[in-house]
Amino acid sequence: MASDTKRANFDLSPEQDELLKNLRGLLSASSTKDAVLRAAQLTTLLIGEIRLGNRLFVGKNPAAAIRFVIPELEGRAEPEWQWLVERPHPWRRQLWIKGRKLLASSVWLDALTNGLGPREAAEHWDLPLEACEEVFAYCEAHQSLIKAEADEERQRLKLAGIDVDSGIAA
Repeated sequence: MASDTKRANFDLSPEQDELLKNLRGLLSASSTKDAVLRAAQLTTLLIGEIRLGNRLFVGKNPAAAIRFVIPELEGRAEPEWQWLVERPHPWRRQLWIKGRKLLASSVWLDALTNGLGPREAAEHWDLPLEACEEVFAYCEAHQSLIKAEADEERQRLKLAGIDVDSGIAA
């Protein structure tokens, strides 16, 4: 019988491991898993409140309270993209080019590798210039997400027995 649970397994740097140990202690959690789940619940609660228009204030008393801004929770307003869209994917969060099964980062990384600007990339990928300008703007603003997803893909390939350095299955 299949289990309804899902195993989460990922690598941690020593700094990340120390951060989770500290979080576990601060939350008086019985395990790292419990600490991560409590932190996820708290983050979800805070984001929900922020999306309702509520704000977080801190202070020793209401008269001295000041607004406490957590940029990672409040986020920046994303521009309206004309050529980029979200697509359902089990773990990817970056945007795709509208009407194509093509990640924005695929175009951008190809352009960087080959020394192409938006105009040349548009010609190479048969895309409107405006689409490539959007791709460049989006990817330059979301480099950490693109790198994280590339690292995730590399780990998944390694787990599947694919030698990512030579491209030959192990």
